[in-house]
Amino acid sequence: MTIDSPAGPPPPFDPELAPALRIINEHLAPDALADPGTLETMRDAAALMAPPTDETLSRDGAFTIEERAVPGPEGAPDVSLLICRPSAPAPTPALYHTHGGGMVIGNNRMGVTEMLDLAADVGAAVISVEYRLAPGTPHPGPVEDCYAGLRWTAEHAAELGIDPGRIIVGGASAGGGLAAALASWPATAAAPTCSGNC
Repeated sequence: MTIDSPAGPPPPFDPELAPALRIINEHLAPDALADPGTLETMRDAAALMAPPTDETLSRDGAFTIEERAVPGPEGAPDVSLLICRPSAPAPTPALYHTHGGGMVIGNNRMGVTEMLDLAADVGAAVISVEYRLAPGTPHPGPVEDCYAGLRWTAEHAAELGIDPGRIIVGGASAGGGLAAALASWPATAAAPTCSGNC
């Protein structure tokens, strides 16, 4: 996928962000992702960072770690969920995590250690979704993947030992945008109800 011409002027930014944007642009040009080679270089660099192992995530037995493939959106591949259940008595609250990475890099283990820090304080489970990445999967594909995983999580709450009324969606960076999209998903009879968004 290539971008032939800009979609319009860039969005305005808060002037306080200008110094940070200058530093970012010294390393990554504003149009860098228009070049598929740049994206591949970023993905290769991210792949060099070893993801946390199940042993690391278990925190000496405080969490049970499991990876499951669950049905994705209609006509799409399955969605992988990393399920980290605490040793706390069930049912527990759950933090449904959508990873960052600009929606172009990352996986369901990215950022999970920080989510486990939060979850450990309140005896919550962490369910982290792996969504299809752009530009190969344009919007709304990543949001639909995240929603499919959230819906499966709510429907299988008893099996997972979580309270379906105490699921919070959250993420950092691009994951925060996906979490906000999930929290504002059109309400239908089939839609899970989230107790919060962080």
